[in-house]
Amino acid sequence: MKQRKVKIVATLGQSTDDKIENIVKNQLVDAVLIDDYYGNSEENCSRITAIKNLNEKYKTNIAVIYDLDHIYSQSKYKLIKIDFSKVEYSLDMNVDFVACPFVSNMEEICKVKQLINNQKEHTGIIVKIDSKEAYDNINEILECADAIMINRDELGMDFDLQDLPIIQKEIIEKANLAGKQVIITTQMLQSMVYNPRPTRAEVSDVANATIDGVDAILLVEETATGYYVEESLETLNRIVCYIDKNFDTDADKRILKNNEMSIAHAMSMSSKYLIEQTKATNIVTYTKSGQTAKFIAKYRPKAAILAIVPNEVIARKLSLTWGIHSYIEPNKLTMEEMIEKAPKFSKENNMANKGDYILVTLGGDSRKNNFVPTDFLTIKEVD
Repeated sequence: MKQRKVKIVATLGQSTDDKIENIVKNQLVDAVLIDDYYGNSEENCSRITAIKNLNEKYKTNIAVIYDLDHIYSQSKYKLIKIDFSKVEYSLDMNVDFVACPFVSNMEEICKVKQLINNQKEHTGIIVKIDSKEAYDNINEILECADAIMINRDELGMDFDLQDLPIIQKEIIEKANLAGKQVIITTQMLQSMVYNPRPTRAEVSDVANATIDGVDAILLVEETATGYYVEESLETLNRIVCYIDKNFDTDADKRILKNNEMSIAHAMSMSSKYLIEQTKATNIVTYTKSGQTAKFIAKYRPKAAILAIVPNEVIARKLSLTWGIHSYIEPNKLTMEEMIEKAPKFSKENNMANKGDYILVTLGGDSRKNNFVPTDFLTIKEVD
């Protein structure tokens, strides 16, 4: 099924426990979220282990996000600190991302990031935009975080309801310009908790979030406690795929208007235009850290991006990024081998057929690798 560019995240709970293998096998999700609200430590440990085992069984790269607990003041509405015992638990479970609430200032976020960097360098931090304070600090958050999550129910407690659509668009645009992944959640397909079909308003909500430029959409109750788990995921997939096919984004124009153009970004934007002119079916990019693929995804090219990465850790880190599909090549290849093997990798991943054109870019972590991110670009025909 996996043809989508906008990624799908499902919250795991009782409703997914007997369906999780089908969900993974049929590629209905790109990441899962673990929330203590929907299970105790033993249940959630079992769910995390199940995802890891199924990733291995079906050769998938589904990321695990752990939603951090937080401690409220006596009013129950004001967050005062993050529960760091849960940070330790998530790191012990070797999750790919932690989702961190914003606690009035950047101090708690920095503490979480420092703890992660000291223990599990590969674990990413997702900061929730869930309050007026988070909204007011969005620029600082985007500098610190690997990704953000727009939590509309809690955000709606601090703003008038009519403000939320504009705030949503503003936050998404800022994240896009910063090249940071943005996830949106809250009642995306809420009626499907009890019904096999969404409302028209929900379809429009998902479609507009896709048009606005989100990287991923998170379902919560629809999958954690809903009666139509797989139907919800299939519906979400259909909507985002249809919008991607039928709507042209202007991401490149917005980025040009707001950013100074580095060489890496200029090459990434050039790849978008080459795709349009040559009708190439996909972009193959070699990347050690995933950053090169993210550069390209920032400009929302029409073709899918196949990121050739060295290991599963990097593949899962890219699971939340718009338009990227990962393929693991553990062997170190020469530049000539990279160019030669790109068509083969495209065919193996069902992204190209004989006679198709593909775009190939090479990326490195630094100049000591003889090339900077995306400073090499060529077009190849698939044999």
